[in-house]
Amino acid sequence: MGALRNLPVELWRPILASLVRSPGVLSSDRQDPFSEVRDIFILLNRDVKTHSALLLVCKVWHNVVTELTHEHLHLTSAEQVAVIANRFEESHAGHSIKNPLGSCTRRIDLQLSNPSDQCLNALARILRCTPNIEILVNSNYYMAMNPAFHITPPQAQTRTEIIDALIETCSRSLRRVEWTSNEYPSWSDLMRVLRTATGITSLTLANIYGNLTERPSHYLTLPNLKTLVLGDSPSFSHASLGNVPLNAFLTMLAKSPEQLPSLQRLEGFSPFSPDFLRTHGSKVRIVRTVAFTPLLHEIIATCPNLDTFVTIFPHHILDLLSHPSLKRIGIFPISEDPVGVPQPIFSAYIMKPLEDLLCQIDESQLPKLTQVRIRNIGTLANITEHPSFLQRWWKRWDSRGVRFDDKDGRPFNLVYSGNDSVLDSVRRP
Repeated sequence: MGALRNLPVELWRPILASLVRSPGVLSSDRQDPFSEVRDIFILLNRDVKTHSALLLVCKVWHNVVTELTHEHLHLTSAEQVAVIANRFEESHAGHSIKNPLGSCTRRIDLQLSNPSDQCLNALARILRCTPNIEILVNSNYYMAMNPAFHITPPQAQTRTEIIDALIETCSRSLRRVEWTSNEYPSWSDLMRVLRTATGITSLTLANIYGNLTERPSHYLTLPNLKTLVLGDSPSFSHASLGNVPLNAFLTMLAKSPEQLPSLQRLEGFSPFSPDFLRTHGSKVRIVRTVAFTPLLHEIIATCPNLDTFVTIFPHHILDLLSHPSLKRIGIFPISEDPVGVPQPIFSAYIMKPLEDLLCQIDESQLPKLTQVRIRNIGTLANITEHPSFLQRWWKRWDSRGVRFDDKDGRPFNLVYSGNDSVLDSVRRP
């Protein structure tokens, strides 16, 4: 161990980092939709045992691993937020290690349930100690009981004090900001963030808090934005279609191509306004939306360089498509939560529409198509219980030189036992 201690820090810090960091955790953009690495795995794939063992090796390793474990914070309770806030402030005041711990933090994931004012005050204290944050994912969620004793998720506003701390401390380093649940920024706070944090490359907005009473007249430029996700992903429910704030946001960004010079990826239900598509469609390489959005054909037509199209299933009414450059099509579930239904119902409401959807894709004019992926989780998890269906479609796509694979990128060419007699009446040769 003495020899290890004498090694230059430049040699073993990257080795320790590879043991402590989850793959993709510090990516400044969302994972490619066809990537096997997903954010849920990043949050769950934390090897606490290994971290604890490395802390005990020696004092030098303890300090380095402590810094590395504070690169990514996943905050899920008020107690945890209070402990981190106190730790960061003490570290900043006492310089107990080479760098204040807060300066090591590059990503924060918030997943707090009905956070109290005290908890949010502590969160603002954390942000004031973290000048190098690149990624902030806000998945705070609020639940309330209505007079009929039904639990409902009300809209909640991200407190202005949190926005203030974010802007004052982190605006130069921010690269990726996400609001993914039912806590959102107000319009004015969102504008402040976007005008000051000009390095943002990825923005996710489930919604914007409050009623928008005036038509926005501001000219906003986001020079580095590559990924824009609008609406309640992954389902992009019907409520997003008439979402006034999100549509107003897109309208404000549709005045000139120079407002989003780096845009490559667009996801949402149908706040894809025609003006926005005409202004920026030529840049877009990846689109993710539901198949029956009224603007689907306009999305396809105004994105001549489209490479990847992901449709949310079972929103499956997909008319025949024609596109010269589309290479990848993904069929992803409306929900990734486990679902259990009787097999006859699954066959009628999942397998039959899936058969129709694959036939529609097969008959479309897509000369560059090289891959069709079904993410077989959630509502699509049980498709593996229909092996004949998968084998038949794998043979069809393989004969065309198209890869047909599952959520992990494995081709559907395995031979399963079982039968698909329920689908016999809907199959095509």
